[in-house]
Amino acid sequence: MSKPTYTSIPPTTDSVYWMLKSSDGKTSIYVPRDRDLDRQLKIKFQAEVAARTSIKRKKDHR
Repeated sequence: MSKPTYTSIPPTTDSVYWMLKSSDGKTSIYVPRDRDLDRQLKIKFQAEVAARTSIKRKKDHR
Protein backbone atom coordinates (compact mmCIF):
# COMPACT_ATOMS: atom_id res chain seq x y z
CA MET A 1 0.00 0.00 0.00
CA SER A 2 1.47 3.35 -1.01
CA LYS A 3 1.22 6.49 1.06
CA PRO A 4 -1.15 9.17 -0.21
CA THR A 5 0.35 12.42 -1.46
CA TYR A 6 -0.84 15.36 0.62
CA THR A 7 -1.13 18.89 -0.71
CA SER A 8 -2.87 20.24 2.40
CA ILE A 9 -3.54 19.16 5.96
CA PRO A 10 -6.42 16.65 5.91
CA PRO A 11 -9.28 16.41 8.42
CA THR A 12 -8.72 14.31 11.54
CA THR A 13 -10.79 11.50 10.02
CA ASP A 14 -7.73 10.60 7.92
CA SER A 15 -6.15 7.90 10.09
CA VAL A 16 -3.15 7.59 7.76
CA TYR A 17 -2.12 11.19 8.51
CA TRP A 18 -3.37 11.55 12.08
CA MET A 19 -2.86 9.46 15.21
CA LEU A 20 -5.16 9.65 18.23
CA LYS A 21 -3.00 10.74 21.15
CA SER A 22 -5.66 10.80 23.88
CA SER A 23 -9.38 11.00 24.40
CA ASP A 24 -11.49 11.47 27.50
CA GLY A 25 -14.82 10.86 25.80
CA LYS A 26 -15.49 14.58 25.25
CA THR A 27 -12.22 15.81 23.79
CA SER A 28 -9.82 14.02 21.46
CA ILE A 29 -6.26 15.07 20.72
CA TYR A 30 -4.79 14.11 17.35
CA VAL A 31 -1.15 14.43 16.36
CA PRO A 32 0.35 14.02 12.89
CA ARG A 33 2.16 10.74 12.30
CA ASP A 34 4.80 12.52 10.18
CA ARG A 35 5.78 15.77 11.91
CA ASP A 36 8.07 16.87 9.07
CA LEU A 37 5.27 16.54 6.51
CA ASP A 38 2.91 18.40 8.84
CA ARG A 39 5.45 21.23 9.22
CA GLN A 40 5.94 21.45 5.44
CA LEU A 41 2.17 21.61 4.83
CA LYS A 42 1.73 24.31 7.50
CA ILE A 43 4.51 26.41 5.93
CA LYS A 44 2.89 26.01 2.50
CA PHE A 45 -0.52 27.02 3.89
CA GLN A 46 0.93 30.07 5.65
CA ALA A 47 2.64 31.16 2.42
CA GLU A 48 -0.65 30.82 0.51
CA VAL A 49 -2.49 32.89 3.13
CA ALA A 50 0.22 35.54 3.07
CA ALA A 51 0.05 35.73 -0.73
CA ARG A 52 -3.75 36.12 -0.69
CA THR A 53 -3.54 38.77 2.02
CA SER A 54 -0.87 40.65 0.08
CA ILE A 55 -2.99 40.67 -3.09
CA LYS A 56 -6.05 41.82 -1.14
CA ARG A 57 -4.10 44.66 0.50
CA LYS A 58 -2.79 45.81 -2.87
CA LYS A 59 -6.34 45.94 -4.27
CA ASP A 60 -7.61 47.84 -1.21
CA HIS A 61 -4.96 50.56 -1.55
CA ARG A 62 -5.69 51.46 -5.15
